Amino acid sequence: MKNILTYYKLYIDYFKINLKSVMVYDYDFLIGVISLIIKNIMNFIIIIFIFNLLDNIDGWTFDQILFLYGFNTVSYSLWHCFFVNTISLSYYIKTGIFDRFLLRPVQPIFQIMTDNFDEDGWGQLIFGLVLLVIAIFRLRLFSIYLLLLPILLVSASLIYASISLLGSITIFYTLENTDFSDLVMELQDFGKYPLSIYSGFLRIILTVVIPLGFAAYYPSLFYITNYQASIGVALITPIVSIIFFYVTCCIWNKSLKAYTSTGS
Repeated sequence: MKNILTYYKLYIDYFKINLKSVMVYDYDFLIGVISLIIKNIMNFIIIIFIFNLLDNIDGWTFDQILFLYGFNTVSYSLWHCFFVNTISLSYYIKTGIFDRFLLRPVQPIFQIMTDNFDEDGWGQLIFGLVLLVIAIFRLRLFSIYLLLLPILLVSASLIYASISLLGSITIFYTLENTDFSDLVMELQDFGKYPLSIYSGFLRIILTVVIPLGFAAYYPSLFYITNYQASIGVALITPIVSIIFFYVTCCIWNKSLKAYTSTGS
């Protein structure tokens, strides 16, 4: 319990420092936010175009897809804002910063995840939240269960963080500064659409092997069915995300033993 409180206080300190560093260049921050909002609007136009041709996507209406898309965008953008450094391990190793992390009495994973903010993600976060709010009103999802939504969104972002951490492990075993941590950016597109449109084999992969389905699809089911689906479908998301993150950290720490400094 003492360790948890220590890391919580450390995170708050890191958060304040990172927020100040981002706001130093307020115009750059604002431009980054606006550009990401525009980019996401352009991407969402594809969904609108699809629904101009089709009434539904595998039984999902436009409003339901709107909720799913918004949920996925928010969970991904939370990772983008707060945990995106998990794709920067190769940079930290190449520059020698990672060696500095190892000398401190704090878990290197924690230091990597809290070392910096990505201001670009805030525009995506704003866009995703707007989509979610619109979808909630259009689907009339006014219920006490909405209080569960922030927990589900944070849990889902932890899945994206776990995937990027897993992808970074390969750098411990290779001589080159290459890894697959940015794979999360490619996989994110799978979360924008219902898992049911994919093949049975791919659904198993995205549920069991790489639990991307819990980053948007499964928690969204509880809401888009107007709470007719079992609440267990939603509650399993935090459980899966915590287990997946814990297993990822164990694998990551074990792989760390294979690390050899570049001498930079």
